[in-house]
This record gives sequence, structure tokens and C-alpha cells, in this order.
Amino acid sequence: MLLVRPGGAVLDRIGQGYQAFLVRLVDQCRRAAKWVVIGVLAATGLSTVYTVKNLTLDTDPGHLLDPDLPFMKLERDFYNTFPQLDDLILVVVDQGSAERRRDAVHELAALLERHPELFESVYQPQQDEFFDKYGLLYFDVEELWRLDERLAEWSPFLGTLAQDPSLRGFFALLTLALEREPTPEQQKVLADAFALLSEAIEAQRLGKPPAPSWKQTMLEDVTGRNDPSRGFLLAKSRLDYSSLEAAEGPLDFLRRHGAGLEERFGVRIRLTGPIPIEAEERETVARGIGLAAGLSLLLVSFVLIAGFRSLRLVGAMLGALVVGLLWTAFFVVTVIGSLNFISASVPVLFIGLGVDFGIQFGLRYREEFDRDDDHEEALRRAVAGVGGALTLAAMAAALSFFSFLPTSYRGFAEMGLIAGVGMFIALLANLTVFPAFLTVFPLSRSGTTNPADMTEYRSRNHSFAGSIIRNRRVILGVLVPVVVAAVVIVPRLRFDFNALHLRDSSTESVSTFQELLEDPDTSPYVIQVLAENLPAAEALADRIRTVSEVDRVLTLSSFVPGDQEEKLAIIDEMALVLEPVLLPQPAVAPPGEDEEVRAMKEFRAALGAHEPRNPRGDLDENLNTLKQAIDDLLRDSRGSTGFVPDLRTRLVGDFPKWLERLRGLLSPDAITLDTLPQSLTNHYSARNGRTRVEVFPVENVEGNLALRRFVTSVQQHAPGAIGSPVSILEAGQTIIDACAQATLVAVMLSALLLFVVLRRLGETLFVLLPLVLTLLLTVAACLALGIPLNLANVIALPLVLGLGIAFGIYLILRRREAGSRSIVEVLRSSTSRAVLFSALTTMASFGALGFSPHPGMASLGILLVVVLILAMICALVILPALLAEFEQR
Repeated sequence: MLLVRPGGAVLDRIGQGYQAFLVRLVDQCRRAAKWVVIGVLAATGLSTVYTVKNLTLDTDPGHLLDPDLPFMKLERDFYNTFPQLDDLILVVVDQGSAERRRDAVHELAALLERHPELFESVYQPQQDEFFDKYGLLYFDVEELWRLDERLAEWSPFLGTLAQDPSLRGFFALLTLALEREPTPEQQKVLADAFALLSEAIEAQRLGKPPAPSWKQTMLEDVTGRNDPSRGFLLAKSRLDYSSLEAAEGPLDFLRRHGAGLEERFGVRIRLTGPIPIEAEERETVARGIGLAAGLSLLLVSFVLIAGFRSLRLVGAMLGALVVGLLWTAFFVVTVIGSLNFISASVPVLFIGLGVDFGIQFGLRYREEFDRDDDHEEALRRAVAGVGGALTLAAMAAALSFFSFLPTSYRGFAEMGLIAGVGMFIALLANLTVFPAFLTVFPLSRSGTTNPADMTEYRSRNHSFAGSIIRNRRVILGVLVPVVVAAVVIVPRLRFDFNALHLRDSSTESVSTFQELLEDPDTSPYVIQVLAENLPAAEALADRIRTVSEVDRVLTLSSFVPGDQEEKLAIIDEMALVLEPVLLPQPAVAPPGEDEEVRAMKEFRAALGAHEPRNPRGDLDENLNTLKQAIDDLLRDSRGSTGFVPDLRTRLVGDFPKWLERLRGLLSPDAITLDTLPQSLTNHYSARNGRTRVEVFPVENVEGNLALRRFVTSVQQHAPGAIGSPVSILEAGQTIIDACAQATLVAVMLSALLLFVVLRRLGETLFVLLPLVLTLLLTVAACLALGIPLNLANVIALPLVLGLGIAFGIYLILRRREAGSRSIVEVLRSSTSRAVLFSALTTMASFGALGFSPHPGMASLGILLVVVLILAMICALVILPALLAEFEQR
């Protein structure tokens, strides 16, 4: 009770003793200024070298959360059961023909298997030798009958090409198809094939990558589900966590060899999945931090120089700021070891808040120095005047940051620890390094403010203060409905919990990932459920299949096709029809290039002789386009046959392989669980019998509402569901809870600290007012401007706590120090100017984040500018207006 009573003698003595300590500390640094500067530079240099060598950046989203959260435990259990599904690199192969994609995937898989030091395992989903033999059994019966009909119609043409797999045989096939009376179905196929053929010839003429294969239309598009337009490869990489880039070896290997395969097979190879996304994000974040920190320092320097008009004073402030920042980085390395995605913003956060201390000290020092040009007395009076306020502001800001320590969001907890300690480091640097620098590089009268400038400044301050006092009721009258409206709309605030939205969509890994999300068959946002055995998995899958948000559910049993007896009979009939084509063909002498050109010209003549049946139909339109493409190619060749080898490769180069694959597909056996390949079985059934249930969404669930619908609907049947969609949703809720908890704790602890130190309830409430108003108006501004809170910009909330309290402390304590109850005197003092410049420099500092290439950091920068504008208005307009109204009563 003794400590909180008004005018408590104990607190008075503590305050006086602390003030005397600060004066002695600053005085000692002034006396030994050269040694302090030398010692600081030496220690900072050594610590910086150590920091650069050991500081790492951890962008693994899983490390931002408490590992004891329920969904995190489920996720660990899943990956312990199926370790081959963790740390995956998804290789996506597209463009080119289906056969070339398959060849590229097979060759890349074989290459990775020869390098076990980089890749633990390699898996080709539904594209390995097993599916080359049994693929047709996974068609529906109706689809097989349509395929049987299509192959029967085209078997004569296939026979022609099988005997002569050259441009001569190819164009002979098309000439034969055109001369016969095609059925309506064949007309449609020919129309599509002619369109693809035109694209292929035009691409060859212009030197572009190969267009899709004509067979994709003629033979593969028979079921309404084309042969997959992409090939996939899942590579489990070996990560080297002792390196800054844990996946650098596997990723570099894939990119280097992938480029060679792209050139050889005419395909495109891209990397996505957690590992490539995190690696590219590390690069983007590192570039963003470097750009933002450099730009931040530049903008802060510009604002300070423009406002202070003293290079030495600004230099001393920036020197203390840089030293404090480097000390804080050293603390990170020695205590935590790495920065995470959230704490990576601390450097800019430190610059913004650290310079606030320097501005308060620096402006007060100059105010005192301008009185008598006495450097020693100016330092003493300055630290006696603002030392207590700086310490209280640092303590309040640190408490706000430390309030995140007990939350389940480790990203916030680590950021809170770093920023909280950083506040005390910034305070120490300003109380030691700043006076030492000013002593070594002292100000002179010519280096301070011109008296005429001070007169103009005081005149502007008088005008501003008078305007606030005169219009205080108008200001408060406007404030009331704004606050009421803000309170009403706050519950509508949206939180974007999807980390994918914070990543640079121009990077290969993210753009590929988003492309896969658009197709339910390839969506990476799949929910996984562990069942104790296969019967339990099947029972669970049957229940989940009833959910409208679910497209399909896979278990190991899903790979044992139904109706196999009937399907095998259809396949036997297909094999009988195609027997003449599939049997080894008599050798035909390969034609010369002149013969192949002649065959193409004969086909062109057949096109010209074709009588249009429907001038506006697809067949005749595409036929005319094909004629033009052939004419252009022949014209550009100028009688040369140099184009023939490349065109042959583009049009028929992979036909023998395709025919060989067809032979394999037409000779399957019945499939049982026991005959499934071990690689497939291992991906769905663990050694202990536990079985994986894989649930695919019916729609693109990148949007928050769609993702929430998908997850909650599945969780109704499977509470233990995990996977990316579940992790995203649960992590988002964890962050929301952490923000609410930390904000409440921070406000309560700050209020308690202020009440204990200030010992006046009224002053405590006035200090908290800018904080509460800024918080409320920030949320309202987010809604009004359409800025959703997300995993990155939510860090603006602790900044509101830090700056909101600091600004209130400076103004209220200066009001108390002046011994006057008039806020006008405070607005006319250097303190109000310091608050203004602090807000402007911090705005310049954080605004630099808006130029980051990382969308998350950019959104943080934009929101922080909004926060600082509101904090400045609340501290310099609303709080003075409210105080003035109370003073008039």
C-alpha cells in the first residue's frame, strides 16, 4: 500500500535516486567519451562478425507454433507414421507431349534414385510401371467401351503409321483419313487434330517449344478425362539443418538437371511444395529485410536531417540507433539462434521505436543547449528531464512485447522477447553511446537551430496549440461518433489466416502451387486422416464421401478397381481388334527427307481438294488454318529439307513409345491388394497397420471461407483430421487467440505499471487513452480500407501498444514536470515536437516495408503507416483536446 499512495515517499526516493543515477551515468560517459566510443565500436564490431556468421532465418511455418498444440501433435503422429510424406519436393512436369512428359519423369526419377545422399526416396504417383500395365482397369466400363470404339475406328490408320513411323507414314495416315468419308465423331477428332497439327507446324517454323501431341485428341481424349496434362514426381529430400539453406543441395541438383531435361524433351519442369516454397520465401524475406532496413535507415536519416538541421546531432542519434540494433542482433544469435518469419521484422521495429528514444533525448538536449551553449549542463538537464520518461516508456513497451511470451504462437513469443529486450538495449544505447558521440563530435552554436528558425517554430507551435484549444469541442464532437461507429464495426474484422497469401506469387514454387489448387485432381490442399487399419479406413472414407465439400476420398482399397472381370473382357476385345497393329511390323526402309517433304505436299494437295461440308464448321475452319501453316512452312524453307528432322520429332517421334505403352496396357491381369506395388502400398498403409485416408476438396480452397467449409465438414466425421487445410485453419485461430490474450495482458500490465509509477488514476487513464483509441481506430481503418489482418501485419498490434503508451507518457510527464496544468505549455515545448518527429521517422521507417517484394512484409508496412498516422492524431490532437476540456472545468 505504501508504494501506491499519492505522494508516496518511497517511490519519490526511488525516483530521485534513479534520476541521480542516470545523470551520473551520462556524466561518466561524457567524461570518458573517447574510451566509450572506442570500446563500443570494438565490441560492436566483434559481435557483428559473430552475428553475421551465425544468424539464421527460419521460415518454417510449423516452427511458429507451440508443438504441444493438439493439431501439431496429430501432425507429428502422422509424419512419424508416414515419414516418406514429410520434407517433400513436388516436381511438376508439363508442356510437350504426354510421352515426353512420362520419359522426362522416368529419367529424372532414375537420376534421383542414384543420389541417395540428397534424396531419401522418390515416388511417381500413378505414373510408374504398374500403371503402364494396369492403367485401363481404372477406367469406368462405359469409358472402356468408348475407347474400344475409338480404337476400332482408327486401327487402319494406326497400322499405316506403325509400319512407317515417319513424316511419310504420318501424312499418308492423314491423307487416308481425309479421303474416306469420316463419321461425325471422326470429323470432330480430325478437327481437333488439325488444330493441334497447325500449332505444331507453326511452333516449329517459329522455333517455339513443341505444341501438344496430336494423339492427345485422336486417341487419348476418349473418356472426358484426358491423359494427365502434367507429370508428377515426389522427392523426399535430405535436409542439412547445419546450413543456412537446408535444402540447397537437393534443390540445386533438381534445377540443374531439370534444365537439361527440359531442353532434351521439350517439357517444362517446376518445383513446388513446402521445401521449395520455404526456400524461395527465405530468399524473398532476406531481400525484403535488406531493402527495408536500408531504405528505413535512409528515410529516417532524411527526416531527422530535415527536421533537426544538425548533422552531428542526427549522426549521434543514428550512431546510437545502429549500435543498439547490432547489439539486439547479437542477443538474437546468442539467446535464440535464429529469426523467424515474424521476428524478422524486429530490425525495422527496433529502428522505429529506438529512434523515438533518441529523438526525445536529442530534442531535449538541444533545447537545453540552446539556453547557454553548455554541453555538460545540457546533457545533465536533458537526462534529468526525459530520463525517467524514456525509462517508463521502455518499460511499458517491453511489458507490451513480453505479454506475447506465454502465448501458443511462438512466432509472436520470440518477437516479443527480442523486441522487449531490444527496448532496454535501445534505452541503454541512448543513455551511453549518444552522449559519448555528442561529446566526441560536439555541437556548436552554428550547428544548432538559428534563433530566427526557433522564433518561427515557436510561432507555429503557438498557432497549433491555440487551434487545438479553440476547437477542442469540435474535435471531441467528431471523435464520439467515430468511436461509436468503430465499436460497431469491429466485430466484422476479417483475419486472413492463409500463409500462402503472404508469399510472392511471382516465384515459381508459389505460382505452380496456386495453379495446382485450381484443379481438384491436383490440389495440394488435401486432408489426411489416420485409421487403425484398412477396414476402419474404408468405413471412415464411406462416411466422408457423403460430404458435399469433398470431391473424392482415397484409401489403399481405392486402387483395387471394381468390375474387373467385365473390364478385362473389354480389354481383351480391344487387343484382338488392334492385333494387326500391335504385332511386330515388317521392316520398311526409312524414307529420305525429300520423300517426307513430298508426302507433306501430297497431303497439302489433298487438303486443297477437300470439298467443304460446313464452311463454318470446326473441321473446315481448322483445315484452312492447317493449309496456311503448311504453306508458310514450305515457303520459309525455300526448298530446303532442313526442317524435316525437327518436325518429324515433334509429330511422330514418340509414336513407337506410345504404341509400346498401348501394348502393355492391353495385357493386364486382375488387381488385388496383394498385387499392388510396394511403393504405392507404403504410401497408404504403414508397417504397424495404420492406414491413410486422403480427402480431396471439390473446389479451390485457397479462399478462407472455402477452406473453412472443407475442414469443418470433414472434421465432423474425422476429428483427428490433419493436413495443410487443417493446419492453416488451426494456426489462424491460435494466432487470433494469441493476439487477444497478449493485447489484454499488455494493457492490464501497462495500466498497473503506470498507476504504480504515476500514482494518479487520472494521469494513468490519460496515458492509456492514445493507446486504446489507436487500437480501436486501427481495427476500424482496416475494415474501411479493406486491409485484412494476416499472419504478417498483425505485428502492428504490439507496435500500437508500444508507441501508444510512449506518446502518452511523454506528454503527461512533461505536463507534470512543467508544474502547470495547461496542456498548451506542453504543446509549445520540445516534447510535442519530439512526438511529431518520432511519429514521422517511425512512419518513414515502417513505410519502407511497403516496398518489400514479400507481400506479407509489404502489408505490414502499409498497415503500420496507418497505425502511426492514427497514433500521432490520438497523441497530438485528441489527447490535448480532451485534457484542455478537463482543464476548463
